[in-house]
Order: sequence, then structure tokens, then C-alpha cells
Amino acid sequence: MRAAIRRIAVIAAVALSVVSAGALATEADAPPPLLGHYITDTRALYPLRVGDWEAAGEKRYEPQELGVSVRYQDTRRPDRWMDLYLYPAGEMFDPVFEQVFRQGVDEIVQIARDRQAGEVHVGQTRVFATMPAAGAGLLGELAVKARSFALDMPLHDARYRSALAITVRDLYFIKVRYSVQADRAADEDVQAEAETLLSGFVASVRVLNTGYCRQVLQVRAIPQGQARPEALLASTNDGREDEMWITDDTVYLRGEVIAQQAQAARLRDEAQAIRDVLRGHCVAPDAMEMAVPDGMREIRFEYRLPPEGSDGSAPRLRGQRTGVG
Repeated sequence: MRAAIRRIAVIAAVALSVVSAGALATEADAPPPLLGHYITDTRALYPLRVGDWEAAGEKRYEPQELGVSVRYQDTRRPDRWMDLYLYPAGEMFDPVFEQVFRQGVDEIVQIARDRQAGEVHVGQTRVFATMPAAGAGLLGELAVKARSFALDMPLHDARYRSALAITVRDLYFIKVRYSVQADRAADEDVQAEAETLLSGFVASVRVLNTGYCRQVLQVRAIPQGQARPEALLASTNDGREDEMWITDDTVYLRGEVIAQQAQAARLRDEAQAIRDVLRGHCVAPDAMEMAVPDGMREIRFEYRLPPEGSDGSAPRLRGQRTGVG
């Protein structure tokens, strides 16, 4: 699998320049597919309590690609709350996620300074650990790393310490915003609390998607003497008997390996796992149903293509909320 990891990293890094988060354009000038093309349905189960923080309300936004926010209130200090946002991200690797994060931080700082209410103190930006996503080991350095940010700013005749923490899980951004009057908490405490809530939420949340993001790989023989497909996502074990070329819908194996049913099935399953990591963890429609245990709440999203004859202005996979703002 080491060869697979190295090769995935090379191909995925190149793909970042041509694949918009969640977009699988078939031509260079083709627009990214609509939400109803890539994700048709999402079910998310999230925890009603994370440590001392308890869910106190939920808000669904319009248009729908802006997602849902959940307000968590501190059971020890009722005057404190954090807002957690869950909204579509699409495919996301860490180099792009880092760019989105930095852009969002710059926007937040600029908005705070544009108020001209006083000096804005930019705090620390850092990477912090969360429970690894399924398949993160395959991606290596491409796997998304959770990030947080803090600043001290004037607002409404007082100063506030504000923190942001964000990551991506199963094609969705998960973001926490937290603000406290500056005389009530230190920067480090506010940032650490936002990170703790995000980490606890990520450890408990379960997100299932279905749609074009799900593809069952077909097995075909590697064509002799021909170049690899341009749409190649990854290859493994180059030059060996168990070599694989992986595209969105096909795994290419050596002809003599296809004849060995058990070996071919094993490699196809391995290729499917690699494809699912790169293109989002999606399931069949009949696998979307799951019980809602005590202490959890369900959110359902449905994304559909616009009707025939429309101007195509329905929201795409990444809409107005593009990152951390």
C-alpha cells in the first residue's frame, strides 16, 4: 500500500488545480455539476451534548447549500454559547482547505478593521488534532487538518475575544464560532474551547451522502501499449503484477490478474476504498437509513437539479458560504 499512498498524493495534488471542491467536470470549459448531481441526499446525526456544551437551538438556512447552524450553550455558564455550522464543502484536500481557511481569516480580520471602532489584535492560527477521517492514512499530507484562529476586536463599546475552528468531514465543512467579552476570558481559553467543541462534535457526528459521489468501480483490463487514461485518479504498484489504474468508475487490472477471481476481487475492493477516499464517502440510497439514538439529532438535506427550462441558476456545490467567514 505504500506505493499506492505515494501515487495517490501525486495525482490528487495535480487534480486540485482542475477539480473544484466536489466538481467533476468532463470538459475543461464545463461548469461544475449542481448539488443535485454530486450529492442528492445527506443525513447527518449530531450530538446534543459535547462535554459541558448542550444544543439549545438549530437553524436551517436558505438557500439550502448554506446548511444548518446549531447553537451550543455552556451548562455551567448560561451566558456563553458557540455556534456550530454544517454546510457542503465537496471534495477537499488540505492544500485547498488551507487556502480557504486563510482567505476566510483575512476576510474576518478585514471586516473587523473596516468597522474602525478600534485596534484589532490578530491572534494565533494553529493546526489541532481531531479524530482522523476514514481513509486519512491513505491521503497522507493531503488529508484535511483542523485549524483554528483567534483575534481580539472592538464591538459595541466593548472588546471581544473571538475564535474560529473548522475542518471538513464527509464532504461537509464543520465550523465553530465563539466570542466572549475580552475581560472575561483569555485568547488561549477561547480558542481552546472552540477547538474542544469541534473535536468532540467531529468524534460523534455521522454523515451519510448519496448521489453521483457514489460510484461502484467496474473492472477492466489494462490496455496493452496504451497510455493511461487522462482522468486517472490514482495508480498503485506500478509495473508489478497487481498494478491498478483507478478512475472515477473503473479499475484497470492486468488481464492475467482478472482471470484470478479472488485476487481481482481483492484489488477491486482496495481500489474502491481509494476512490471513495478521494471522491467522498458516499453510500447506496438504501443504506441511508440509520437509527437516531438518544442524545443525537438528525438533519436531512435534499439537493435536486433545477427543472428543465430553468436558467441553471440553482446553487452549485460551493455557494455563498465558501469557507470560514
